[in-house]
Amino acid sequence: MKSDNIKRIITYVFASTGAVLFLLTVFVMFKENKYINASTILEIIGANTVISTGLYFTHKIEFRYVLFEFLLDIGFMMAVIGLSGILFNWYSVIQAWIPLVIVLIVYILFYLLDIIRVRRDIKEINKLLQKLRDKEINSAS
Repeated sequence: MKSDNIKRIITYVFASTGAVLFLLTVFVMFKENKYINASTILEIIGANTVISTGLYFTHKIEFRYVLFEFLLDIGFMMAVIGLSGILFNWYSVIQAWIPLVIVLIVYILFYLLDIIRVRRDIKEINKLLQKLRDKEINSAS
């Protein structure tokens, strides 16, 4: 794995952890249990590391249908969060659906941000190609 890919995974882990912790805080504020243990933060970082690494490898595989890739991502994340909830005993403190909904919201948010970034990159590439074509036309005449 290249260092650029490792850097991307680490960035995603901490960005998604921040988003998850923000949403978890919002959910926890409405419960009687109004605090998050420090160990929970480390557990979330661990779960996000497993998710990010897994998604990195599943995205290396080309799927014929984008919907299948999307459903595979969702299923993988739900499995990791479900198992993490059991392993770290999250469900004794919080209802099981809350971590699943949080992860789904974060995934959709990041997916939309990726779409925006890709569209921006495509526009930039098209502008550069147009400049190159204009330069070639001007140098030919």
